Amino acid sequence: MFLRIFNTIVLVLFIGCTSASQYNIYADATGTVLIPQKNNSFNNTAKFLAGLPVENEAINPYIDEKFYPKYSDAINKSWNESFEPNRKSISKWRSENLQSNYGLSVFYPFSGPDIIHPLTFYPKAREIVMFGLEPTGGIPNIENVSTTEINQHLKLLLDAINFTLEKAFFITLEMSTNVKHSSLNGTSAIMFFFLARGGYDILNITEISLAEDGNVTDGISADKNAINGVEILFTDKGSRDVKRVRYFTLDVANYSKQLDKFSIYVRKHPPFNSIIKSASYLMSLNNFSKIRNLILDVSSSIIQDDSGVPYNYFKNNNNWAVTHFGRYHKPIPVFAGNYQKELDEDNKHKSVAPIPFVYGYGYGYKDITYHLLLAEKVKKD
Repeated sequence: MFLRIFNTIVLVLFIGCTSASQYNIYADATGTVLIPQKNNSFNNTAKFLAGLPVENEAINPYIDEKFYPKYSDAINKSWNESFEPNRKSISKWRSENLQSNYGLSVFYPFSGPDIIHPLTFYPKAREIVMFGLEPTGGIPNIENVSTTEINQHLKLLLDAINFTLEKAFFITLEMSTNVKHSSLNGTSAIMFFFLARGGYDILNITEISLAEDGNVTDGISADKNAINGVEILFTDKGSRDVKRVRYFTLDVANYSKQLDKFSIYVRKHPPFNSIIKSASYLMSLNNFSKIRNLILDVSSSIIQDDSGVPYNYFKNNNNWAVTHFGRYHKPIPVFAGNYQKELDEDNKHKSVAPIPFVYGYGYGYKDITYHLLLAEKVKKD
């Protein structure tokens, strides 16, 4: 197990009147977070994509006075009626059921662009690692793009966002259909959307890739087996604590030539608090045994629905203490073959409390219920 190394470091890296001493810089086994001069254009772009008011002369020319108010109203309606109430319910549940002294590193496998859930379960987290099959789309940028093109991108983004806000999960196929992986409606843009809507200020975004030794390098690689991604630095409004999320595009099936390199990178971190939701039951398949074992190895705790690590890897395992929440339901029809009888039986007898929020698959199905499994690694003397 790697040790947690949490240091506050003051680095004078800003140009002009802005100073890095404004922020508490986080360092761990993967290296110090270096913050360049704050770029307000990223934060303004995030607010623009999120349908929030932007008072910035550089963005005003790109706002279509007919289309954008309708876009903003549609976003506000979906967010306020479904997603935000669900997020508040998760926050309340978390405050009552999760330890307050959790670690600062969070791992979210099969996440897609869903940055908001790890931050809701672990609001003090400083380092978040995510991955999915979805390309990043690069760095969101509206400059030098015509208003007509921006409107087209926003329509595609709205379709993807509305599906996600209603269902509370991502589907890769749905993302591929509605999101064309451009800088204004790709994964990075949706992460911008969620961060702005969640009340965070974006400091910087850069494109990154992983070297053979698992270290992060600036820029993306053209190699067909490269692991490319984005790194976003952000803060809570009014906070000086810098948070960092790294999202990588990669295939984690056992045959993947990317997986070994990614494993090296992940194992450089301190132990993670991991979350898994709507993961397509992939880790019940033999072809995803490596990523399943990696998650079990590097996690100090795991919050998941039944689509994550199969329950038999926790049941009667002295390395894990398991707590059940909510009420288990059989998988939705498309995943019917992934019913876990032992999980169903144990959940009926051991569930300690309901969960008053949507988590995972099932929204829209009749009489659906939701459950969580919290697995905590037992500390050895």
